[in-house]
Amino acid sequence: MSTIYVVRSGERDIWRDPALISRQSFPATGNFDLAANAFGLLMVHNDDVVAPGEGFDMHQHDNVEILTWVVEGRLRHRDSGVAGATELGAGSAQHISAGSGVRHSEVNAAGYTSRERVRVVQSWLPADVRDTVPRHASRDFNAELAGGGLVQIAGPGSPLPLGTTGAALYAARSTGKVTVPAGAFVHLYVIDGQVGAAGHHLGEGDVLRATGIESFTVNGEAEILVWVMDRGI
Repeated sequence: MSTIYVVRSGERDIWRDPALISRQSFPATGNFDLAANAFGLLMVHNDDVVAPGEGFDMHQHDNVEILTWVVEGRLRHRDSGVAGATELGAGSAQHISAGSGVRHSEVNAAGYTSRERVRVVQSWLPADVRDTVPRHASRDFNAELAGGGLVQIAGPGSPLPLGTTGAALYAARSTGKVTVPAGAFVHLYVIDGQVGAAGHHLGEGDVLRATGIESFTVNGEAEILVWVMDRGI
C-alpha cells in the first residue's frame, strides 16, 4: 500500500543564528538519535543558508555518508583526507564517506565584506559497512542539468557512488515534465519554483514523502532534489 505525505515549508524545523539559517526536514540540530526520525535511509536533509565568511569550522564525522548539493554561491571545503581546499559552485555536488572518521570544514567562500550568501542542501545516510577508509569526491553537474530531465547525482552507476546501497539522488532544473522512479521510499524536495507531483501542488521548501509508490511525473518550472530508496534503516 502506497502513502503520500506533504510537509510544507513552514512546517519544517528551523535553526537560526547570525551565521546560519537551517531549514530541516528532520530535527537535526542537537539530535543524537538521527535514525529515530529517518525517512527510509535519509537521516538528515537540511537546507542551509550561510552568511558571507561564515560556516562550519573543523569537526568530525564517522560512519555516515554525506551528500551536499550547492544551490547558490560558492562553498569551500577542507578535510583531513585531502590536501588544500575544494571550492564548489551552484549545480555541484560533494560526497563524503566518513568511514572510520574524517575531520572537515565547510564555509562560505565569499569574504565577510561581500554580500554573497551560500545555500546548500545537505543529506546524511548511514553507511552500510562501519569504519571503512574515508573518501571524498565532488562533481559539477551543470552540463547534464542544462540538457533537461532528471539527472542522477549519486548512488549506483552514478559519478558519485555511495557507501549506502539502495539509495540514489536525482536532480532536475526547470523540470517541465520528468518521471521519478518507483521506490519503497521517495523524498522529493522543491528547492525553488512550483511543481505538481502525485496530485499535490508543491512550492519552494515543500517536501513530498511517498512510500511504496510507483513511478510518477513531476510537472512545473523548478529545481528539485529527489531521493529514491529501496529500504529503511
